[in-house]
Amino acid sequence: MMESLPAVRRIGIIGGSFDPIHTGHLIIAQDAVERLKLSEVLFMPAAIPPHKQHRERVPAEDRLNMLNLAVEGDSRFSVSDLEIQRCGISYTIDTVRSLREAYRDADLVLIIGSDTLVDLHNWYRIDELLSMCEVASFLRPGEDSIEAIANKVQLKELHRERLLRNIIKSHRIEISSTEIRKRIAKGLSIRYLVPREVEMYIYEQNLYQG
Repeated sequence: MMESLPAVRRIGIIGGSFDPIHTGHLIIAQDAVERLKLSEVLFMPAAIPPHKQHRERVPAEDRLNMLNLAVEGDSRFSVSDLEIQRCGISYTIDTVRSLREAYRDADLVLIIGSDTLVDLHNWYRIDELLSMCEVASFLRPGEDSIEAIANKVQLKELHRERLLRNIIKSHRIEISSTEIRKRIAKGLSIRYLVPREVEMYIYEQNLYQG
């Protein structure tokens, strides 16, 4: 009897500013583990996201600390400071190249929102990126029609078909980092919107106080 081959390790990558990380990020990561059969999800905070170069952020160290507090104790999740250590603008193609070297025997799955999916044609070296990793898109709150999204995807047909087959419906959590920052500046509670440890860190470090 032939021995079965070991399952290929599948690593999900969720990038972003995480300014701050919130419960919605964590629920999407959990859905990704279950729906995409991932071994783990790697949270990748950006030093400077290309599409957010002109917005002020809290220091990278604080965003990294909040991420580590949020995922502590959950073996499915880990945090990488790869883009922060690289400094400068964070292009996903550079990150995926580095991760392919670090995880040679794993499949990489880039996890994005459907709002990002329709903007992929503007990404740096997108054709090369799509040849190096799988991309899975999660429907954003308020988006129920895959057909409507399909009409907005402006990529080569080969990539387009593959991406549209990998759109996933998950829990709809209408929480945003922008909303959390605004609530803090107004003196409103953010309890239940972020993990308790993250909430405590924000107030201890006097972040987003305006």
